This record gives sequence, C-alpha cells and structure tokens, in this order.
Amino acid sequence: MDTQIQQACEEARIWNELNDDPAGETVGTGLLDESKNWEPPIYGFAKCNIHANWRNAKLHSGGAFIIRDSSGNVLHHARDAFTFSPNRLTSELRCMEWALQSMQDLGYKEIIIASDLHDLITAVTKSTEWPRFRLLLHCISNLCLQFEAVAFETESSLSNSIARKIAKSVLRDGRFQSYLALGGPAWLHQQIFREAALIRS
Repeated sequence: MDTQIQQACEEARIWNELNDDPAGETVGTGLLDESKNWEPPIYGFAKCNIHANWRNAKLHSGGAFIIRDSSGNVLHHARDAFTFSPNRLTSELRCMEWALQSMQDLGYKEIIIASDLHDLITAVTKSTEWPRFRLLLHCISNLCLQFEAVAFETESSLSNSIARKIAKSVLRDGRFQSYLALGGPAWLHQQIFREAALIRS
C-alpha cells in the first residue's frame, strides 16, 4: 500500500510540474493570479473542481464540486455545508475528502482534482511535510487508492470560479442542505457554456 501511495503522489507531483504555472503564484496567500481560463482534462479523465468557502473558525463552511469531461460538459455538481473548521486548509481538505468519496460512489475511475488553494495541492502531494493535517491526508491518500488514476491540479481563482460561486451560496443564501445533481446549476449555465465554448474555439 505504501508503494501505491508513493507512486500516486509521484504521479501527482509530475502532473503539477507539467501543468502548474509558477509565474502566476502569489506569495503568501496560496492563491494563483486570476488570469487563466478553465482547462479541460485529458480525454478519458473527469475533472473535479472543488472549493470550500471558509470565513472563520466559528462558522460553517460551504463546500462545492463540479465535475466536467474533456469537452467541458458538466457531469455532476454538488453542494454541502461543513461544520466548524479551525482554518481554511482544514476546510479545503474536508472538501477534497468529500469530493473524492462522492466520485468513488459515482463510479469515476480516472480523475483530476483541481483547486485554487496552492497549499491544498502541496499538502496532498507532499503529505509528510504537513504533519499537522496527517489524519485528513491519510484519509485522502486511502481514497485515492480506490481510483485507477488520480492527479491534482492548481487552478487560478478565475478558472475555479464556478466551484467558488456554488460554495459561496451556502453561507450567503443559507443553503445548508446538501445535494448532488446531474449537470450544472441552471443559474451558472451561461458561464459553463462560455467555458466549454473556449475549448472549441
């Protein structure tokens, strides 16, 4: 099992090196510059953009994911509320664990998980350097073993904006009931269509 985890982490590290844009990083915040368009996964993979809307340790966090294929078609999206987390990274790790479990339950095999929090992707791909979060990271590593292939990708906040908007609606609109749906949310249809159209242009 340890060998499989190391192999998965190494593949994720290589994926990040090939797909990350270091020039766009903002030092100190863990966020990337808002200039990059959403990019589809390679054929055969599903790409799951995630976001946890964390405000402070006393409030719930809103979580969301949206899964798209290589043509930009939305396969599933979901929203949930998480109980109090002491910091944003904990909230994002819980969101990733939830998204991975959901994708496993839905039968996905080859996946890419994308987030605009650079520290989240670093923690997952270099878990030994983040001992404070070892329990969550261990759960995430075990979930990754259930897939045929898993990769991690850092997004800009702009290219992750659909997941961000869905997550923000939890606290903004008081939508604490979780749900999972086929396709994308109707209120973000135009943005989803525009991002898919960019792939074909």
